[in-house]
Amino acid sequence: MKYKLITFDAYSALLDIKGSLVPVLKKIFPQSEKDMTAVFTTWRTRQWDYLLLSNSMDQGFVSYRYITRCTLEHTLLKFGLTCSEAAKEQLVEVWSQLSAWPEARDVLAEVKRLGYPIAILSNGDEPMLKALEGSTGIVFDYIFSAEQAGAYKPSPKIYQLPFRKLGLVRQEVLHVAGSPFDMMGAKAAGILCGWSNRLGDFPIDPQYKPDYEWNELRGLLQIL
Repeated sequence: MKYKLITFDAYSALLDIKGSLVPVLKKIFPQSEKDMTAVFTTWRTRQWDYLLLSNSMDQGFVSYRYITRCTLEHTLLKFGLTCSEAAKEQLVEVWSQLSAWPEARDVLAEVKRLGYPIAILSNGDEPMLKALEGSTGIVFDYIFSAEQAGAYKPSPKIYQLPFRKLGLVRQEVLHVAGSPFDMMGAKAAGILCGWSNRLGDFPIDPQYKPDYEWNELRGLLQIL
């Protein structure tokens, strides 16, 4: 067996964030003329901004749920949108109920059938990631969360969790990333990385390139 563990990013590699959140935004703001895809994109971008700020400010770890709520409030102000507190909580809760990409369940099931242990290695609070496990329909052997590391991707602290907790070495782990940020973080941490590059994106820095690249998760099965 080539690897002793295959880890997966949740929020990009396994789950369709945009496809899950935009319909909910449209439902909550049915009369708005605002482009809800643009609202989602701003929210997601500001969420990433805050994750990076949290890593840099050295003010202690801030939960993913808190960051998600803060950046939602920011985004609503930016677009001039108002809704009830219940609706805001509904939007935040969607991050624990995201739909998986169509092929995710079959791919994960086949990886497990081949005998590979699998793990979620992702930004997010552990309860949120545990809830998202149900979206894939597959039970993971391990869940490695940002709160366990006390830092968010692309900090090397989160990528070190499998090695620190399971005693593995770099060559025994393959990480499946879903974004250029995650891929870059994994490579900077010295981890073998396959990139499920659904958007046809490009590395931010050419010195950090994935070891493998596919346009969706089924590409992983070609190397196992």
